[in-house]
Amino acid sequence: MKLVRIEIPILRDPHTRYACVWPGDSKIEAKWEGDLGEEIRKLLQAQPLLEEFNFSDSNSITYKTAASLQASLKASDVPNLKSLQATPIVAMAFLPVSPRLESLNLMITNWDDGLFSQMETNSAAIGPFIRRFTIRGWYSDKWLWNNLAKVFGLFPKTEELSIAINSLTTAENVEPARYYFQQIASNVYVLPSLRDVEVQFETLDDDTPEIFEVETKDVVELKTACQLLERVLDPEGRLWTFRPDRQSTTGFVPHLVGLLTSEDLGSMELEDLPSPGESAS
Repeated sequence: MKLVRIEIPILRDPHTRYACVWPGDSKIEAKWEGDLGEEIRKLLQAQPLLEEFNFSDSNSITYKTAASLQASLKASDVPNLKSLQATPIVAMAFLPVSPRLESLNLMITNWDDGLFSQMETNSAAIGPFIRRFTIRGWYSDKWLWNNLAKVFGLFPKTEELSIAINSLTTAENVEPARYYFQQIASNVYVLPSLRDVEVQFETLDDDTPEIFEVETKDVVELKTACQLLERVLDPEGRLWTFRPDRQSTTGFVPHLVGLLTSEDLGSMELEDLPSPGESAS
């Protein structure tokens, strides 16, 4: 049987002092002194045809395990890997040894200069080959929002960009989606090959529809920065395309195709969405 996709559920890393110990298995937990990084590597070695490897929540993986995986993982362990979902510290073990990787989903984490420097080093070889880049960030991560261009620039040939802003908190004074959308629009200039952009805004304040709103001029700014851009899916779930217009100073006009339903969003990839001149079904 050809197994091409694996999704790893939440792992209890034995190296963390905060690991949960369930009643009845504490003795087993205490006795195991193995190397989780090596076990993950063995799993990968057993599936040489694997193309997609996703961690549901690799935030539970410690630096010790990530370092073990990074020290031992080889290109021969993931010869066909094309898509990866993981936190940056785990992804860094894969990036230097996955020559066929083209899709990267970086899960939520707290960014800083040190993490970026490590990512820059480990992604140097594969960065230009990533075509689909997804990143999820905290609304409060000031480093990330102040350095978006640097993070985007790690993968300069990105054609499909998906960004999720997480504000699932009861904290007050959270900026509306438009603030983050504008931050993105101001920093995508480092991605000249960009064709598709999706921006999601995850918040508990979903009873206030205006918190998701972005203005037409914000969408225009995205297109102006990336001339090859074809489609934008905004935080409200509205699909935008662009039509040539010689009379416009920008050379194009934005076209609102319509609002996509949750079913549409769950079943469609960006590349499947209507192109300019088409209508959403």
